[in-house]
Amino acid sequence: SNFDFTAMDMKEAQSRLQSLKEQQERLSKTINRKVVGMIAEAESQYEDLKKKREVVTRDKEKIEAVIKELDVKKADALHRTWRKVNTDFGSIFSTLLPGCSAKLEPP
Repeated sequence: SNFDFTAMDMKEAQSRLQSLKEQQERLSKTINRKVVGMIAEAESQYEDLKKKREVVTRDKEKIEAVIKELDVKKADALHRTWRKVNTDFGSIFSTLLPGCSAKLEPP
């Protein structure tokens, strides 16, 4: 297993450790640690922006649904108002000019 150290060759392990340390030292000269931090920060900002975009998208869908609902209510209110005005207009017109009738054209 990974934790059975009796079967492990210590000289080989020390050699591997030294090799890895040398490799890390070489890479640390070519890799800017600040850039690694900047990449992590940029990734964090990206994830945050994705979450915000999802919220905005959901809110947009809700707003569009409310607008559609309001449009339906507006059309219904306009139609009811038109019918009421048409009825009243016809009544007033026939009162002023007996035997005549008038009505509004539908919208």
